[in-house]
Amino acid sequence: MQTVSNVINLMHQSILPAVRQAEVIVDATAGNGGDTLFLAQNMKESCHLYAFDIQAEAIEHTKQRTSEFAGKITYLQQSHEQIDRYVDRSIDVAMFNLGYLPGAAHDAVTKHETTLKAVKCVLAKLSLQGICAIMVYTGHPEGKVEADCLANFLQALPVRDYTVGCYRLWNHRPEAPYGFILERTR
Repeated sequence: MQTVSNVINLMHQSILPAVRQAEVIVDATAGNGGDTLFLAQNMKESCHLYAFDIQAEAIEHTKQRTSEFAGKITYLQQSHEQIDRYVDRSIDVAMFNLGYLPGAAHDAVTKHETTLKAVKCVLAKLSLQGICAIMVYTGHPEGKVEADCLANFLQALPVRDYTVGCYRLWNHRPEAPYGFILERTR
């Protein structure tokens, strides 16, 4: 099993210090609940977590997987583009794990238009030193469009306000998942 070279593990370890200090966390794509569980297990007692997903099946999986933390999580069967309607406070950490629901039909995928809108919503609410982690999957047509759209947007963010990194595995297939981490610095 890969540890350091597994991109999702690397993303988790990279954002862990911020998660431990956060008051408000958003999992913009709850999926099967893996990221939501990681966030809930590592956040402090006073923190509140919002878990978004458009699929009922995903929200149900996430609720089951995170049941011991249910009192600290708001589960929302809503598109992540609706973050600003449901989160009325500054966001300290946000996580996106894009693509499709593992184990489900691949016809329901995140779309670049709604993802970009959601990322912009998060950035508008991101606290100083707030972190946003985004996993992209380019192994399907919309995933490639989505990743390119995000790369273009994130690369153009003003360096005085944000630091953005891209983390990929160089010797894996070109469509292997990779991640962006951005921090609001001003």
